[in-house]
Amino acid sequence: MTLSAMQGRSKEDLVDDAVRYLWRHGTPITATRKAQGPIAVSGSGIRITDIDGNTYLDGLGGGSAAATIGYGQQEVADAVAQQLSKLHYASVRTYLNEPAIELARRIAEVAPGDLATSFFTSSGSEAVETAAQIIKAYHKKKGQPEKSKVIYRTTGFHGVSLIAASASASPDYRDWFQPLVPGFVEVPTCYTYRRPEGQSVEEYAASCAQAIEDEILRQGPETVGAIFAESIPAGLILPPPASYLKRLREICDQYDIVWLDDEVFIGFGRTGRYFGCEHYDVVPDIVTASKGITGGYVPLGAAIVSQSLMEVLVDDGAAGQAKVHGHTYSGHAGACAAGLAVLDILARDRLVENVARLGDKMLSAFREFGAEHPHVGDVRGKGFLIGIELVEDKATRKPFPAEAGIGRGVVAAAMKEKFMLRSARDVVAQSGGFEIGDIITLFPSFIATEDEVDEMIRITKQAITESCGA
Repeated sequence: MTLSAMQGRSKEDLVDDAVRYLWRHGTPITATRKAQGPIAVSGSGIRITDIDGNTYLDGLGGGSAAATIGYGQQEVADAVAQQLSKLHYASVRTYLNEPAIELARRIAEVAPGDLATSFFTSSGSEAVETAAQIIKAYHKKKGQPEKSKVIYRTTGFHGVSLIAASASASPDYRDWFQPLVPGFVEVPTCYTYRRPEGQSVEEYAASCAQAIEDEILRQGPETVGAIFAESIPAGLILPPPASYLKRLREICDQYDIVWLDDEVFIGFGRTGRYFGCEHYDVVPDIVTASKGITGGYVPLGAAIVSQSLMEVLVDDGAAGQAKVHGHTYSGHAGACAAGLAVLDILARDRLVENVARLGDKMLSAFREFGAEHPHVGDVRGKGFLIGIELVEDKATRKPFPAEAGIGRGVVAAAMKEKFMLRSARDVVAQSGGFEIGDIITLFPSFIATEDEVDEMIRITKQAITESCGA
């Protein structure tokens, strides 16, 4: 049945078919039926319209932060259509293609330091999986295959593969997908708002970095090959002090450990820089990215590798080159054409600068609001990556009990005003030995205007007050 033929079908029929035939991850069937979808049918700018004709201001970049340049960018659609008409597919193992070559070159121009070689995938999870293989291959090429253990942090999220599940502290992953990949070791995250009483931010950051080094020494540095550590963990929006990441870089250098900075959520502009690590003047060994590369128009991911690693991996460029599994759609010509169009739009319309400017405005407004509101414990973020942590008791930082449903209440109140935001409590319930409360998160598209940002601020403040009181 064609899309045009579907237009005459009722919403109820579509929802019935969705429940029967389409596995919708992360949403129970009962919730789909209760909400009767919702079913999105169109988008324009930073607004999305459902099958009933309701139009929503989207503060979530499509729901997962991928719609970075908004909806209806004809320039991207045209670039993809033209490429598909000319050459839709040829395996990069057999043929090179111009869009893949040019996109890799353009990424190297905007990536920090010596991050210059891209291995393209079709998703962020695949990018992390590929990065894990690159790390293993790197150590094997150096004659140290025993460096196979991976350090990861509580509150981290690295995708949906088995490797990613093994590097996740979430009980949902650890319980459902046992047995996990061996050799993954958990260390505390750097969560400055939840630091021990009496510690300064810098003292706490130093202790978190020291915990990483202590665990490396406990495991044996000769066995530890990598640390998966986002420069800015996006799930709970935890920007660290600069000293923390600088110390992490020193530890990795000292023990020959590869630092994978997973920027699938924030890469290509979300923080007001092209990459989150740029805020801290540090350069990881590998950066993984996905959502922002194509703005969600076509699936694409990348593991961006430093030249220092590549020198080991490629050796003399002949048969001795390290082995990393290929992907059928790696370097897909149509997807890479979309990536090139998105990079053009980011540069031409100065969207990364727009994110930095208006992100600062949002953070300032929410911090001013939080200073007066009895249940806003913390406001944090960078650019269009914003988190507002709500607490029952501001003095003790005690979270609201889960059964109070405060975060869900904020989301519902905002939806009544046709604005979409998110509560992170639905994603992470506990981590690092302390309970995490309700964290309201916003990650809008980069094309948001000042008026639209003002609207987001107004409705968010109103929804918080409505849900948890003044």
